[in-house]
Amino acid sequence: MNKKKSKPLDENKIKILVYCTSELILAGILKALESAKDIDITNVEKTTIDSFLSSIKENKPDIVLFTNSEPMPNMREICKAIKDISEKSKPKSQLMLLGNIPPHEEVVGLMNLGVRGYFDLNDPSNQLEDAIRSIKREEIWLPRDKMSSIMDRIISVVGRDFKEKTLDQLTPTEFQVLRHIGQGKSNDEIANAMFISKNTVRSHIKSIYAKLDTHSRLQLALYAINSALF
Repeated sequence: MNKKKSKPLDENKIKILVYCTSELILAGILKALESAKDIDITNVEKTTIDSFLSSIKENKPDIVLFTNSEPMPNMREICKAIKDISEKSKPKSQLMLLGNIPPHEEVVGLMNLGVRGYFDLNDPSNQLEDAIRSIKREEIWLPRDKMSSIMDRIISVVGRDFKEKTLDQLTPTEFQVLRHIGQGKSNDEIANAMFISKNTVRSHIKSIYAKLDTHSRLQLALYAINSALF
């Protein structure tokens, strides 16, 4: 395990754990984030996937930044393992991939396995900190020039799962919560907009999950988009 020098952690900062086997790409990541005062790289892993997964358990980062500059045949298994570990953490770690953007179908599959963002190696480096902040706010980050086509593909795939579902099951308040989720708002933003507590927002989201038989915030957002709620 390749640890940085230990230092006191600022609880207000976004804690990042980086997995990167390329010294050149790692140098670029560190350079891109060095001026971000609200982002703290708590650990860097360069060796095995096992040590990387152990580091997630130990450090409980806000964001896991996994670099896969070359195709990895076991990428789906790695993402699932990260998701399983992250779901046991409080707060839950969010996963962002950094690499050459794969075919749209693969992006859809990886996002269904818990990936919250994909930062293309060809994107401007000064956008990396914005991507990290977006994911911390529970938003989705995709390459700006490919966002539309990827979202169209995701909607076409996920939208089929919602054909038999209906909004009639939702209460007026749940309907509004779903609408806000479709707009990409975080729980904090929804609570502020609706003048309710974050706990109440979470309760409504849990109820919506059950009524629509969904299992992720991404599915809810896509359902809202597919149903033209805004």
